[in-house]
Amino acid sequence: MKQRSYFLFLLFVLVANQLFSQIKYSGSINLEGYSSTEERLPFWMYSNTRGRISEKSNFSGWISGKAIYEFNQNSSLEFGGGVLYQDELRNNDFIDELYVNYKVSWLEIVLGRKQKQELYNGLSATNENFAWSLNARPLPGIQIKSHRPIYFNKNEKLGFEFSLNDYLLGDDRFVKDARLHHKSFHIVYNYSSTLNIKAGIQHFAQWAGNSPESGQQPSGFSDYLRVFAGREGGKNSVDGDRVNVLGNHLGTYELYLTKNFQNSSVKFIYNHFFEDGSGTRFANFPDGRYGLFWEKNEKNKLVNSFLYEFYYTKNQSRYSTGPHKNDNYFNNILTYKSGWTYQRRILGLPFFDYDQDKDFISGSRFLAHHLGLAGSWSKSDSFDYKLLASYVKKYGTYNKRYVPNQEEVYLNYNLGLFKNPFNLNLILSAEYSNLAQPIYGAGLSLSKQF
Repeated sequence: MKQRSYFLFLLFVLVANQLFSQIKYSGSINLEGYSSTEERLPFWMYSNTRGRISEKSNFSGWISGKAIYEFNQNSSLEFGGGVLYQDELRNNDFIDELYVNYKVSWLEIVLGRKQKQELYNGLSATNENFAWSLNARPLPGIQIKSHRPIYFNKNEKLGFEFSLNDYLLGDDRFVKDARLHHKSFHIVYNYSSTLNIKAGIQHFAQWAGNSPESGQQPSGFSDYLRVFAGREGGKNSVDGDRVNVLGNHLGTYELYLTKNFQNSSVKFIYNHFFEDGSGTRFANFPDGRYGLFWEKNEKNKLVNSFLYEFYYTKNQSRYSTGPHKNDNYFNNILTYKSGWTYQRRILGLPFFDYDQDKDFISGSRFLAHHLGLAGSWSKSDSFDYKLLASYVKKYGTYNKRYVPNQEEVYLNYNLGLFKNPFNLNLILSAEYSNLAQPIYGAGLSLSKQF
């Protein structure tokens, strides 16, 4: 009996050892401190920081880790989590991320709250697209998506990508416990070995929740189908939703052209933004995002990557002949009055003006030029840098114009000082305005990967 027990214990140890030897662990510790000449930080010190840094933060720190178990070459299971502390945290939500991520073949399923992937080497003013940035914290929910193109044949000429996601928006907003539906579909066409074309649409819709003005909003499965299809609301919805569509809808038409060269690649970026029928038929043209991203294959060069983006939101279907005009982007005056925000942060492009006290988008008409530059002052891993420079001219809204118009310049310079035994970065930032005193800021970022 003892021999049998010893044998079973030994077998368990061997199996457990084999199992855990296939699990890959990683994580990081991050500490950041800031100082400013005014009561708040310059724009690029707190914008697009994944909600980890607020306008008046002096200190922020987060710890994150993940474990990946690979079943085989085509499937894996990942567990990840992280906690956040900052001195200006506006609520008790200290979970930076907490998720389970399953991948098999081309399919990926994420359950929980997971940080988005940073694109364009962190040089973009918005990241993924016009409406979906890194400005706010990640939303809890479920994501079902392709993590690579799905091709129709073996020559991998023509394929597609998709996502179907649903999130919870929480109670820190006008309509408490509202939900967010998101889906996307893109056609991928490899014209040649060096030229790739990707075109598609992203659709977002805020729905359900409990409004202090109109009560509980439709939240059943039949209502979800109406939201999914962009149809008008039923008898239990507010008057505006019965006339138009159920919920607050917005989205982007997208086009990406990527040309690969021997030592670099160039990508053209176009996002057309829409919030209603006039936008979907391009009555608000030329509103949207236009960009050009260049990246060198070799790293540790003086210039590794460069990005230029132009943003324009002045039209807003002003001259539309239909019922939808003067759109006032990212706002919704009927029901979802907190607009396109999460935990008092704009979900999309952060150049919009947001009034935290009144909880609505106060300025939506602007044009912006944005530059991003990244490289290294040394051929070693040290002294890598990232420079962001933005010029924004703001006009307010059609109902409340800025007089005079606001002109602002945002600058940010991030320099790596050394990487062993930990990463230490110096951050210098500035904000200039024709209506206010300049704001200067400095900070240090300390991190360790393990």
